[in-house]
Amino acid sequence: MDKTILGIDPGTKEMGLAVIRGKELLYHGVRTLRNGHRPYDVIGQARRVLLQQIRDFKPQLVAIEKPYFLPTKRAALLSVIAQEMHARAEELNLDITELSPERVRQAVAGNPRATKLDVALALVQSDFEILARFMPKKPERSALGFRPRDKYWLHMFDALALAVAAQRHATW
Repeated sequence: MDKTILGIDPGTKEMGLAVIRGKELLYHGVRTLRNGHRPYDVIGQARRVLLQQIRDFKPQLVAIEKPYFLPTKRAALLSVIAQEMHARAEELNLDITELSPERVRQAVAGNPRATKLDVALALVQSDFEILARFMPKKPERSALGFRPRDKYWLHMFDALALAVAAQRHATW
């Protein structure tokens, strides 16, 4: 029997979420975190989102993106959010894996330097063609970057990639 895996792309503004069991996509989405007056407001929101997903889908494995340690306030907050998620999942006796973005990109797209668009395309072309409508449009000029709507859905694709990578390499 396939494990139910919750993939989480933590963020300080948006959090990508995906739940899979085998090749079945049980849930996908992005939750917007409202920045309050204090950092722990965002941490509390992230905690509530995680606990709700665990209640709804009862995953056996939680896959979280390992944050980079950068000397910025946002990176520090992101690190605390990831630590909080890890601690809550651990309290509930769930298996947890933290995967680096490079490891996820290698597992899903076959290239540790693949772009977010490459990863999303690999997911849609493999087992998740239902998500094609969320595929970002490649910017006409790379200097302009993605439109806000496209950036939004990339969080969900990142979470799905985490779940798929964790599933493919459960022995990591």
